Amino acid sequence: MLLAGLTPRERDVLDGLARGLPNKTIAYDLGISPRTVEVHRANLMTKLSVRSLSDALRVAFAGGLGN
Repeated sequence: MLLAGLTPRERDVLDGLARGLPNKTIAYDLGISPRTVEVHRANLMTKLSVRSLSDALRVAFAGGLGN
């Protein structure tokens, strides 16, 4: 599965995105900066081979994230 190639932190960020949280809230919840959330988001999108957030969210929901 595609999610297996993500780091635990990238999965945390993707889960936050799948729950509809803004970057600032994800950053606060994880104790990291909003810029670090953006970096994780860019990295996970590359690893998932997706070009848009909606494509990344499709993968997240298929993998059971966002609940």
